[in-house]
Amino acid sequence: MTKGLSPDALRAAVARYFEGTRSMNAAQWAAAFAPAAIVEDPVGQPPLITPQAILAQGEAFVTAFSQVGLQETFVEVNGNEAVAYWIGRGIQPDGSRVRFEGINHFQFDTDGKVTKLRGFWNPQNIRPE
Repeated sequence: MTKGLSPDALRAAVARYFEGTRSMNAAQWAAAFAPAAIVEDPVGQPPLITPQAILAQGEAFVTAFSQVGLQETFVEVNGNEAVAYWIGRGIQPDGSRVRFEGINHFQFDTDGKVTKLRGFWNPQNIRPE
């Protein structure tokens, strides 16, 4: 039987993911994922199943803003899974500030890499801040 991550290690892995969203560096964000990760973000969109597709989503995210990032405000862990409520803030290329929020459900491998991410949020709910 493979030993799971400690709660502290899992919280650190969640923190690394969110640090990647604030880095404006798609490769740093994508490094949070295991090679065979599945990403449904947002839920309802076709899942991303390759490292190249995950990186492309990160690149699209950071290029849509002049500055953007997600801040986790609540994290709960259980086994090798975690949920996090987050608030996103960004500055669009025209200088307008926006806010959006959601919940992510993560599954991790024993190396602390995301194996599955389901993002519960709606891009249509991005609103002026």
